[in-house]
Amino acid sequence: MTNLYYPTSPKSLPSSLTKLPFSYLLKSLLSILAIVLFFALYVSMVVGLGYLFYYAIIYDMGYINKLTIIMKVGAIAGAAMLFVFSLKFVFKLKNHKPNNRILLKKDEQTDLWNFIEKICKETGAPRPKNIYLDPDVNAYVAYSNMWLSLFLPVRKELTIGMGLTDCLNLSEFKAVISHEFGHFSQRSMKIGSYIISANTIIHNMIFERDKWDDTLDQWRASDIRLSAAAWLITPIIWLIRQMLNLFYQFLNVMYSSLSREMEFNADKVAVKTSGSDAIISALWKLNGGSAAWHNTLNHAILAAKKNLFVENIYINNALALEREADNQAQLLKGLEDDKRGGKIYFTNSDHSKVGMYASHPPNDKREHNSKTPYVACKADTRSPWVLFGKKEKLQAAMTLRIYDLYLQKKPTDFVKTKVLEDFITSETQGAHLAKEYDNTFSNRFLQIPNKQKLNGQMASLTASEDVLKQLKTEIIGLMQPIHEIEELMVKAQEIAQGTTKVKTFSFNGIEYSKKNLENGYNYLLNKREEHFNLSFEDWDTRFCAFFTLLAKKEGKETTLAKIYAQHQAITFLYRSVTSTKNNILNKVTELQNKGEITKEQVHGLTASVKDSFRSLNQEVNDLDQLHFMEMPNVESIEELKEALVENSQFKIENGLIFENGGFQNMMNQLETTIYNCQRIEQKSISCILLFHKELELNLVA
Repeated sequence: MTNLYYPTSPKSLPSSLTKLPFSYLLKSLLSILAIVLFFALYVSMVVGLGYLFYYAIIYDMGYINKLTIIMKVGAIAGAAMLFVFSLKFVFKLKNHKPNNRILLKKDEQTDLWNFIEKICKETGAPRPKNIYLDPDVNAYVAYSNMWLSLFLPVRKELTIGMGLTDCLNLSEFKAVISHEFGHFSQRSMKIGSYIISANTIIHNMIFERDKWDDTLDQWRASDIRLSAAAWLITPIIWLIRQMLNLFYQFLNVMYSSLSREMEFNADKVAVKTSGSDAIISALWKLNGGSAAWHNTLNHAILAAKKNLFVENIYINNALALEREADNQAQLLKGLEDDKRGGKIYFTNSDHSKVGMYASHPPNDKREHNSKTPYVACKADTRSPWVLFGKKEKLQAAMTLRIYDLYLQKKPTDFVKTKVLEDFITSETQGAHLAKEYDNTFSNRFLQIPNKQKLNGQMASLTASEDVLKQLKTEIIGLMQPIHEIEELMVKAQEIAQGTTKVKTFSFNGIEYSKKNLENGYNYLLNKREEHFNLSFEDWDTRFCAFFTLLAKKEGKETTLAKIYAQHQAITFLYRSVTSTKNNILNKVTELQNKGEITKEQVHGLTASVKDSFRSLNQEVNDLDQLHFMEMPNVESIEELKEALVENSQFKIENGLIFENGGFQNMMNQLETTIYNCQRIEQKSISCILLFHKELELNLVA
């Protein structure tokens, strides 16, 4: 085959570069022993419970009377329930196939398949059964059938993300694919399948509640003469679940340790084909590539809700990456030189923000592993898209699939790329101005004062540049304790994730470690909220009063008042939806903590949830009373309501919502609306800051 599209491999390699270390072999052995132990115990449990069921059927009743008949039936039913409990996961076995992929046929994508086969030859890995494309910044290898792979030599499949292809060069792409084929060649990958299977069994038995649990609940609620067996097996079920939960944690600790070694070895395979720099520079680029892709995707979905569909979303993604190219080049140039070779890309133990690498070892550890020893290799800066035939056709097909998956729409009329670009530009209009106020409005609400407080404050202010400078200086001081709290929140997250050597953090004289980390994190959240509520009100009043004073001088006071009023209404709904969600969850928790729950209590909670939604719908309808002020991409009150709440109304599910799935649907509505409110609230802040900037420019002039 031709080497036209195959980047140069390293000219010389250490003989032991990809040799498995003793720690890898030891952890593989320990993981295998853990799996054997689990399945031995599990099979023993199934056989034991099966025999118990059999014995319950055949044992001699002795005297036959009403009591012995009830005991016999109860014993059979109880043993049957225990036996079904041990096997209930079988009824849910499915070989899940992602629905967001496109199969790449070998006769249509010969260059890509040849490229992959060349990597297979170089890494010694078996060829994949299929190659797929998915839309994201992604690449992974998986068995074509996980459950069959436990017993048969099932071939694996490779999935390549189109977002990943967008943001890497050809050498980096080769390194990432080589990393995946490093997993292809690892026999220990099958250990992962067994552990995933074990986790599926345990998770189903411990955490999932289904018709089996409903049947047991209903049985316990019946007459005590009939339900005695149900009450008898309840503590047995609890004991089994506790034991399995311990095994669940043990298995995952064992496998996470092995998984770390597997990732390091797969990185070594990438170094073998592409040199030390390619896999690390790819990892460095992927965070930015992922951010660009999700930004493009989110904006495309928002635009689609206004019936603005593009034929090829990946053109817009390429433009997003192009806009960041100069900044990325400057960041790359600013990286320190590594004495081993190349640049130092990572200086701390952050984990990758990209989903495909989020569970991998920390970035700096991966860089050290890939550069020990350093292997030089010439970089090929071409785009990986050179490997794909008819790339525009593939991108257009994936774009249609995205619209279908996310919006259940199949558009036939499309706008030009520039229309979506204009939408994106408009959507982010004014966001840059938040930096002038130390991004104070990113995590808190602007507290707009009433007219009386506003007028009182205006009387003590002058429309001067000095006052504005003082406001900007003061906000930096007010934000200082907020930044300190947020730094501690990040540290708490790092301790929880194990990505830092630090084991504790202190706040207000109290030290927090892993044992009380959740309490410490929640305390930080509460203190931050307390600062927001108590420390910023006076500043917010003077901030609004100052610009109202400027607006009055320009004859624009009424316009600014309408912008403020609209922002207050958006904020009020945002707070109300968040409060409603929290109140409902608190009521559910309180009810669960009471133990046995009556039908009347469930009906009462159902009525309360539905009443809460009716109140929210009234608040949405109250927006009609606003004097609407246009915002970017929101051009009417109807569009504002639609942007905040799907179909401009909260859907109140019918019937017994805690039994028919309606409750979860309603909670999902609240989650979606909170996300929407956050977007619109920040858009409203941008509109305020833009209007302020116009007034400020006039002040400077």
